[in-house]
Amino acid sequence: MKITPLKTNDGSVSGASKTLLYGHHGAGKTAMIGQYHKAFGKGLVLSGESGLSSISNMEIDYLPFSSFDRPTKDGEYSFKDLCAYVMSPEFAKQEYKWIAIDSATELSQRCFADVEVEFANNANGFEKWGVYERKITAALKWVRDLDMHVLITALASEEQDDNGVTNYWPMLVQKKVQKLIPALYDHVFCLVRKTSETNGKLDVKRYLVCDQINGWHGKTRDPHRRLAAFEECDDVTELLRRIYMTEAQFKKHQQGVSK
Repeated sequence: MKITPLKTNDGSVSGASKTLLYGHHGAGKTAMIGQYHKAFGKGLVLSGESGLSSISNMEIDYLPFSSFDRPTKDGEYSFKDLCAYVMSPEFAKQEYKWIAIDSATELSQRCFADVEVEFANNANGFEKWGVYERKITAALKWVRDLDMHVLITALASEEQDDNGVTNYWPMLVQKKVQKLIPALYDHVFCLVRKTSETNGKLDVKRYLVCDQINGWHGKTRDPHRRLAAFEECDDVTELLRRIYMTEAQFKKHQQGVSK
């Protein structure tokens, strides 16, 4: 058998982005899905949220889930049902370019609720935590490994460390899982919304945190170090485009920005 090594700078490494985006209520996380639609084309949202109104002006396919893996009522789906659909020939025919889960926070809550029902009569109250951790981790790894762009949104939770410093993590059931999930993705962006008032007018700006700064836990697989730790930008796809540019494309981009 002949074995041919791949190259780290070919499409096998940089072909599809795997991104976790988290932030507080109202930061604009769901609206970011609209940017994926504009940048990459046709995509699918697996939604556990009721708040898709921020992208209601766009024709984006979505499927709602009302449980993690427990049977649902007619006309409803579990996340397990949707996973089966994503692996089906029917899904392949749709030729989706990206998939989003909105949100991991809701998914983890549904997962834990189902596990609690499963272990309702189990005397060992600790066992359910291990089962929940395995299920939610496997689910988020599964979507990460799909051959397309992946966007996972999550609410942000606050936690003070022993030194009184506030840290912000993706909000999932169980602190251990909160700190594990960011390690699964190539890019972790934190969306921060800042408001200020000038001459009686309210000014709203959004920023993306791309590194560990001010208690946020962002990170990027940015081999060229093109992104700052704190980007005055509210479009993840713009930052991804910058990361994956060739040197010639990036020089042209810089020239355009400087004009």
